[in-house]
Amino acid sequence: MIRALPLLLLLLLLVGAPARAQQQAQYSQYMNNNYILNPGATGVEDYIDIKASYRTQWQGLEGAPRTYYVSASSSLGKWRTTSKRTLRDRRRPFHALGGLVYNDETGPTSRKGAYLSYAYNLVLRPNLRAALGVSVGMQQFAVDGQQLRFFDPTTTAASDASRVLDGSIGLWVYSSDFYVGVSGAQLLANKLDFSYGPTSLDAGVGNSLKRHYFVTGGVRVPLSDDWSLVPSVLVKAVNPAPLSLDLNAKLKYQDLLWGGVSWRALDSFVAMVGLSYEQFTLGYSYDAGLSELAGYHGGSHEILLGLRLKKKAQVVCTNRFW
Repeated sequence: MIRALPLLLLLLLLVGAPARAQQQAQYSQYMNNNYILNPGATGVEDYIDIKASYRTQWQGLEGAPRTYYVSASSSLGKWRTTSKRTLRDRRRPFHALGGLVYNDETGPTSRKGAYLSYAYNLVLRPNLRAALGVSVGMQQFAVDGQQLRFFDPTTTAASDASRVLDGSIGLWVYSSDFYVGVSGAQLLANKLDFSYGPTSLDAGVGNSLKRHYFVTGGVRVPLSDDWSLVPSVLVKAVNPAPLSLDLNAKLKYQDLLWGGVSWRALDSFVAMVGLSYEQFTLGYSYDAGLSELAGYHGGSHEILLGLRLKKKAQVVCTNRFW
């Protein structure tokens, strides 16, 4: 029974009492792919942006979270950075499409989701744009009864899953030197109905997706011709949990190498490093826990892979922030 306690505690936290904890997956390198938190950031780059990530949290702890995702987004139409573009082209609004698929596993529970997004991007000033984006998709929450262990070895638990529609919305304001974003996720707040446990009681009735809200911003501070500093901040809110605050700083050498640190208030300290070469991007981060749980695990690891596909036979544009 003792061996089953970590799994059962995680199950109770994520299923039996969803209002007390954040339901969305945790990421450390979101500043390298703001699209996963804000659909307004769909297609803001001048290339087809594809990213994949794997994150293993609380290394060494049984039933610890593992998260995978793949995202892709692009503006529609001609490439906006061609040297032949006219003043009218620079002021022209454009449309963008994107997609995201993810899987988040914690012990016997798992969340899967698939989303499509659309954003409308318009010019506010010559070097300032704003985009409003929406995403819609499907989310599944499942409990694998085969992974549950009980004191009585003859006791078994049923597996079940609940699938619900989901949606989010976001506003993204950006220039070549800063960005600000506001977004809301799981806005439909649909109810999760499923059965689990040794008697298959419908204990999941009444649980629902909780609305999550994100506010983020970053600025590029040139230090020299080759070096720049990019501080950023992220505030996450979900009722009735307290606000979550992330403070980040990235030091970039040209658009080739970068290193950074993050502080997630009362939770963890994060070290990050990355490389961008031509169309390819590689990022790695390590989270060192600061909470009381830190003594029971070996930290969290996250790897991010990126591919920037050219839309025409021209040089891929520089990426100021990510």
